[in-house]
Amino acid sequence: MTKLSAPRRQPDDVSLGQPLVLGVDGGGTKTVAWLARLLPSGETQVLGRGLAGSANLRAVGLVSASENLDVAVDGAWNAAGQQCSPVESAVLALAGAGLPEVQAQVAAWAEKRNLAKHLQVVHDAEVVLKAGTPAGWGVALVAGTGSVAFGRAQNSATAVSGGWGYWFGDEGSAFRLGQAALQLAARAADHRGPATQLLGEILAHLEIENPREMLAVLSRDGDTRRAIAKLAGLVTKAAEQQDGVAREIVEQAGRDLAALVKGVAEELSLGPGFPLALAGGVLCGSQTVRDYLMETLSTAGLQPTGVELVPDPVSGCLKIAAENLAKGDVGGN
Repeated sequence: MTKLSAPRRQPDDVSLGQPLVLGVDGGGTKTVAWLARLLPSGETQVLGRGLAGSANLRAVGLVSASENLDVAVDGAWNAAGQQCSPVESAVLALAGAGLPEVQAQVAAWAEKRNLAKHLQVVHDAEVVLKAGTPAGWGVALVAGTGSVAFGRAQNSATAVSGGWGYWFGDEGSAFRLGQAALQLAARAADHRGPATQLLGEILAHLEIENPREMLAVLSRDGDTRRAIAKLAGLVTKAAEQQDGVAREIVEQAGRDLAALVKGVAEELSLGPGFPLALAGGVLCGSQTVRDYLMETLSTAGLQPTGVELVPDPVSGCLKIAAENLAKGDVGGN
């Protein structure tokens, strides 16, 4: 596996003949770009990082997604102290990139800005699998603003479960946690449901006193989905403090996420044991959610052979880019 060394800014020796690679991870909340140099050892040395808003084309549209991609990539080059130029290999892992039309739009953006000599656009969970499993096979589970599971068998067959978007999917995601919290807080405010500390926590977070103002504040900046997803941390915190309503929400999230893993494992006939990689703010940020996830998997007879947290999925982009160069593979877009 290609290893990542500690990031180091060396603007004076970036162009010492070693090829440059670029990784971009674009999700529903943020877009992260890492510019790196491929060393003779096969390791990648991160030279610069960039950060921007969502690059999910289906959620924010082509214009906003393209602008955020530009900001993230330009930020990585600026952090490296260099002018933008085509890298040898770039791998972009974007939410919704499993769709051919999304891949075509991203490829057009990359070509317009002369991003790379070799470009590959992949499913955003695929790089989680690459970064978090020993041999690149198993199941990757992502629970951030949205949720999805991606699996690869040892025979290279792949499967996806979830990733349908927040209108009728994204179970176990930050959005669903926040949405459930709002529903139950509203019922508590109306005395139609059990009391919960979530009501007070949400009001304090939104800096309001009247529960009837919640919707207006959440929709104020135009990205209601993201605003609701930001409430997820309040839910997991309340669950850890033994709030009964919050614990029910988090327990359901664990069951929903386990169902995504189970769906992929069954479709690929992975058996009861397989490597499992976890990414996204919900999974990386909450031990409670992970505990419910693993408990549900165990009840279903699934025992992952290893569980790895992947806080920086973009590292998987660099690994794929480096491997593409090593084997002379231009990737696919």
